[in-house]
Amino acid sequence: MFGQQTMQQLQPLVRGMMTSSVASSAAPALAAKTSSGGGIASLFGFGNARVEVPLSEPLPGVTAPLKGIVPTVAPKLETSVLSTGTKVATINSISPVTTVYLAAPGGSAYETAATAGASKVLEAMAFKATNNRTTFRLTRELEKIGAVAYSKVGRDSVGFAVDTVNIHAPEAVEILLDSVLNARYTYWETRESLDVIKENLSKALAQPGTVLAEVLHRAAFDGSLGAPLLVDPSALDSFTSHTLREYALSILQPSKVVLAAVGADHATIKSLSEDLIANVHSSGAAAAPRPSTYVGGTVNVLGTSSLTHAALAFEAKGGISDSKAAAVAAVTKALLDDARAALPWTRKESDVFSSFASFSYLYKDTGLVGVTASGSSSSQLVDAICKKVESVAKGVSDVQLKQAKAVAIGNYKATLASSAGAVSVIAPQILATGKFDAAEFVQKVESLTASDVSSFLAKATKSSPTFVTYGSLANLPRHESIAKRFG
Repeated sequence: MFGQQTMQQLQPLVRGMMTSSVASSAAPALAAKTSSGGGIASLFGFGNARVEVPLSEPLPGVTAPLKGIVPTVAPKLETSVLSTGTKVATINSISPVTTVYLAAPGGSAYETAATAGASKVLEAMAFKATNNRTTFRLTRELEKIGAVAYSKVGRDSVGFAVDTVNIHAPEAVEILLDSVLNARYTYWETRESLDVIKENLSKALAQPGTVLAEVLHRAAFDGSLGAPLLVDPSALDSFTSHTLREYALSILQPSKVVLAAVGADHATIKSLSEDLIANVHSSGAAAAPRPSTYVGGTVNVLGTSSLTHAALAFEAKGGISDSKAAAVAAVTKALLDDARAALPWTRKESDVFSSFASFSYLYKDTGLVGVTASGSSSSQLVDAICKKVESVAKGVSDVQLKQAKAVAIGNYKATLASSAGAVSVIAPQILATGKFDAAEFVQKVESLTASDVSSFLAKATKSSPTFVTYGSLANLPRHESIAKRFG
């Protein structure tokens, strides 16, 4: 049927496809457990190559490969300080993804009347032309290493990050530092970005949740934390690239920034950043935010929504600088939204709420913790929100506390589980406090008692509450009546 020459050509091809022949050569013990493959097998020269060991059993004489690379020692945070004063923090995890993150003290808290909105412009202008690269070249180099670059700004810090596979960590560090510390902020790119920023601001300020978060800070704090993060789009009409450059120079001081990386070797990151940052010549005075004081208050914003959107918050004294205060705030946030942890489909505790959620905003020495909700009846909505806070302030059961602790720790671990999530926590905390210890936070949460939570809320609710609304404002109670319920 086949010619001799054809048989000689097919035999090595078929032999390469027969996994049983590979197994037999790797494990001589299989010789006794093979049988003839029949006429076809004999025709091709594989009469004794079929293995009779079931697939559910291990092959005799074959060493099973490792299921995965499990480190014998858990990855630890390594920190050091460069000659420029830059703090470097890394965790060499086993993840194939590396995230490099540069954090700097900035955001709306560091803006002045002349630079209002600069942090949002800086966010949009990240990873564009530098003194060494054009925007086109930078984009192509990021694509070449399969990297994703992004930035985000908050009220007290700004961050720039690059995600890539760990074999390209050195390139990611070089691109990140060049993009941030050597940015050109050209006139034409700034003008193009401003049009996009204005449109995005207009869309953001039309979202009830965004408006509540923005107005909440303006009402709660007197000082830099009360400065607007989302400015009115018209405020950027006179904004220039020169204004952006001055703002960037004031916050991106090498001695003030923190370089964090997850999934990278500390010695490599330190060596690279030392050489790259040493060549950066900073000019201009470092920006310093005005002190912030919690004052509380009420702001009502009339909107087009037919619903009333409301938020009630109290001060979380200590902020992230106080590990116990941060732990209590996390547990309190879970307690205020206790239905979410166990049964998400029963979250709607009352017909009053169209939506309900708790929140926690923590900064260096202070913060906010509270709830936000929406409903069709403003008076009933406010009453239901106040009752929710009052119920937790009066005390919680051991079962509720245990569940809240599990939720707080679970959310924290979930954030740290990814490279991008971990650096977004590590860098800002080192920036604010000079240290990071995940185990300490977990230990503080686990050691909390019901009296700790009640004491925290009792002190918080005795201060002036912060109450803000958006949408339909009919029949809203006055600030004094809300304050009396907690005072």
